Amino acid sequence: MQVVVPLTSSPHHAELNVNLEANAKYALMGLVKKISSEFEVIPEVSNVNFKAKYKVIVFYEVDKATENIQHLIKWIMDCYGDACKLILCCEDNAEILESVKDHCKIIKVDAPVTHEIMKVLIQIARKEDFDLPMSFAAKIATKSKQNLRKAIMALEACKAHNYPFVDDQPVLLGWEEVLVELAAEILADLSPSRLYFVRGKLQKLLLDFLHPKLILENKRLPTGTSALLKLEEFVAKFVSIYRKCSSNRHYV
Repeated sequence: MQVVVPLTSSPHHAELNVNLEANAKYALMGLVKKISSEFEVIPEVSNVNFKAKYKVIVFYEVDKATENIQHLIKWIMDCYGDACKLILCCEDNAEILESVKDHCKIIKVDAPVTHEIMKVLIQIARKEDFDLPMSFAAKIATKSKQNLRKAIMALEACKAHNYPFVDDQPVLLGWEEVLVELAAEILADLSPSRLYFVRGKLQKLLLDFLHPKLILENKRLPTGTSALLKLEEFVAKFVSIYRKCSSNRHYV
């Protein structure tokens, strides 16, 4: 079966979340096959004029991936170490197989403290040319609990919800994870009954003051009740198109 997996990549690297991507196994195999055919293997005898070529692959949430995926990563290290170099990102290396860790150099990176997160948020505000009071930057940084990514996403959500900022404005956290889970649930169950559950989650996101344009990037998307109807319409149309594409897949 042909499987399409979107990747963040450049001519020199590729990124893959091996926990969130449902087809991580096939993505790993396809990625390694492509890289091994494109990049040279380092010769056993060194040559001054020879310039090694390889690609860097960054894997996220390796500690949350299944054992099968981790065994596959180890196999890639063993067999394709000359064609690609791996960077494994995790929060807890205790959840990673010892056979995988034995192949790695472990580097621990401390989480940023509050003032460091505030500095990044203020730099973003200056670059995007909007005002961010120091007190509100501190509020976002504190609530993010040393998670820089969550702080940046919270800043985006807060600006979409209400700008200029006010002191008692709620700080929105965790909405990105809800959207990822929602997308996975839709792909796992394409039945019409799924739309009922999708409606409930979308409605909760909107009630939590999340701007609808953060859920679906669309300049014409309205707010309020109309936004919920448009989001439902989009999901229904996507499910219909996806089901048709799935039924037309070719097996080899």
